[in-house]
Amino acid sequence: MLATRIAGFLNVGSILRPASADVFQVRGRKRALKATLTRQQKLERRLKREAREAARKQYTFMERINIRRMKNLLSPSQQYPGRLVADEEEALPDKPATNVYIMSTVKTQFFSVRDALAMHRELQCPEIYNRPNAPIKLRIELNMSTEKSTKMISNHDEIVPVPFPFKHQEKRTILAFVNDLKLQEAAVESGAELSVGQDVVKKIIKGQFRTDDYDFCVAHTDMAPHILPLRGLLRSKFPNKVNGGLGDDLPAIIDRFRNGVKLSIKGDPVYPIWGLAEPVVGRLSMSDDQLEENIAAIVQALCVHRSPALGPFINRCLMMTIPGEAHFALDVKKWEPVATEEELEKMDARRNKKKQKKDAAAKPNEEAVKELAQQVVDEDLKVATA
Repeated sequence: MLATRIAGFLNVGSILRPASADVFQVRGRKRALKATLTRQQKLERRLKREAREAARKQYTFMERINIRRMKNLLSPSQQYPGRLVADEEEALPDKPATNVYIMSTVKTQFFSVRDALAMHRELQCPEIYNRPNAPIKLRIELNMSTEKSTKMISNHDEIVPVPFPFKHQEKRTILAFVNDLKLQEAAVESGAELSVGQDVVKKIIKGQFRTDDYDFCVAHTDMAPHILPLRGLLRSKFPNKVNGGLGDDLPAIIDRFRNGVKLSIKGDPVYPIWGLAEPVVGRLSMSDDQLEENIAAIVQALCVHRSPALGPFINRCLMMTIPGEAHFALDVKKWEPVATEEELEKMDARRNKKKQKKDAAAKPNEEAVKELAQQVVDEDLKVATA
C-alpha cells in the first residue's frame, strides 16, 4: 500500500498546493506464509539436502568447473587419452608392421610392467623431460554394471597397503577415536591430526563438531560400541574391520592410512556404466619388482568390489607419469580374479529366476482366463434361457 505524507501547504491564489510531500510504502503483515512442517516432511527435506551435498562433494571445485566447461558435456572417461572400445578396433591389425607406427592404425598394444617402465624411463632421461623420480599413476577404466541394470557400483574411497611404501606428498588428516589418554597421545605422535574420546562423539551427533575437515577416521577397539551412532554421519569414513580403521594397534593403523595408496573409485556422471580409478602406485626411481608388486596389490584390492562372474571389472589399465601425457597399456589379467564354475552357476540361476518372475508377471494366468471365460459363457446362457 502506498501512502503520502504532506508536510505543509502553499497559498497560491485561491488554490492550496502542498509545499513538500513524502511518498512511502506501508507493507502489511503477512500471516501464515510458512505452514508448519510435519516430522516426515522435515526428514524428506533433510535427506534431499544431504543428497545434494553428497553430489556436490563427489568432485572437487576445479573438477566441477572443468566438467561444466567441457564441450557437449564430454565425460571424464572420454577425456584424453579416452576409453578403450574393443568393437571399434575389430577391423584393425593386431600388430604393427614396423617399430614406428601410428597408434590409431593398430589395435591397442598391451605391455608388461617392465616394458612400460623402460619406455617411461627413456622419456624421463635428462635430454627429454628429466624427471627420473616422477610419480607413476595408473588410469584404470572400470565397468560399473551390476546384476541389476538400474544399479551401479557406488563411489568408494579406501587406503590400500602396498608392499613398498613411497612418498606420495599428500596431506592426509586423520581423526582418531580413543578412550585412554595415553593412547590418545600415542595416536597424535603417530601422525593423527586429533585424538578424541566419548565426549566428542556426543558433540558430533549434536552437530557441534565437524568431521568434514578430516580425510579418514580410525578408532581403538574399546571405542567400537561408542561410535556406532556415528555410522550414518561418517558413512564411508566410519572405521571398521573391513576398511582397516578399527583395531588395537593404533600406531600401525595410522601409519597404514598415512603411507598407503589412496584408491578412489568414481563413476562417470555422463555414462554411469563407466568408471575411473587413478591411484599413484610409486615412483620411477623404484625397482621394477617393487612397482610390479605395488600394482598387483592395487589391482587385487580393486577387483574385490565386483563379482568376477559379471565379467572383467577392468576395461583397460594405462601407466602414466605425473606430469605428462605419455601412456602405455598394461597387461594386468594375471592379477584379476577368475570366476569359478560354482559362481557362474549361481549367477545363471539368479538370472533365470528373475527372468521367470518377470515372465510370470507379464503373462496372464491361464487358469484365471479360463475361469473368466466360463463365467461369461454361463451368464450368456442365463440370459438366453430367460
